Amino acid sequence: AAAFAASVFAAKDEDDDEWEDIDPNDIEFLDGEFVVEAFDDEAQLAKALCAEVEENAKACLSERGGFSLAVPGGSVAKALAGLKDVKDVDWSKVHLFFVNERVPDGKCYNLAMDTWVKAVNMPEANVHKCDAGGSVEEEAAAYEAQMRTLAEGDDNAMMLDEVNGLPVFDLVLLGMGADGHVGSIYPESKALKDETGAAVLGVDMPDKRSVTMSMPLINTAERVVVAASGVKKAETVRAVLEDDESELPGACVDAFSTIFFLDTG
Repeated sequence: AAAFAASVFAAKDEDDDEWEDIDPNDIEFLDGEFVVEAFDDEAQLAKALCAEVEENAKACLSERGGFSLAVPGGSVAKALAGLKDVKDVDWSKVHLFFVNERVPDGKCYNLAMDTWVKAVNMPEANVHKCDAGGSVEEEAAAYEAQMRTLAEGDDNAMMLDEVNGLPVFDLVLLGMGADGHVGSIYPESKALKDETGAAVLGVDMPDKRSVTMSMPLINTAERVVVAASGVKKAETVRAVLEDDESELPGACVDAFSTIFFLDTG
């Protein structure tokens, strides 16, 4: 994996649309829009994810008095356990949503609550849960309505984009699977190809029923961090970062500030 990391890390030059290899130990923002960061192992990556949340939360709370965050489940959710030790963040002004969620199970909600949310005493009303009941489409519509209600009622917490009308998250954390999926957006899926303009989509698969943030909603965020670790994901990461023609969901992440966190262990 270390050899892979040394060769694959690349940054996109927005001027000439070319990829050039760069030293993974000397990665920096190019045009403030795209960056890849390498960490020695999953533990260091987890610390970096917690630092992203802490630093962005403090900046947004200082600037306007609110912070909106979206997190997935799985390894990224578990990596946020370190947030229990964060000091000087007013969690009463933070609103938490979920990138994707199993319905009606609420797995991501339960994992976040048990991992760090309860420990920081975030108000229950600020933890936005998928619990409308009904079909996945009805769940998705209800979850999008929660976002829009927040944005329309408190622009300190969240705003609507002036161009596409979608809610604007301050920070979205994503995990990327070995097949390149993010959230519940899988390769060649209906959700990936969706052009309805919806913020949240229902995903009804034989083995799981879920809702997911749409790719347009993800890309409307101010900052998106995609975390991918483990040698099994090496070829997928290579395709996402190097192949301009890739249609993998991970390659479609294109927020103003897009950051990939990888480990070299």
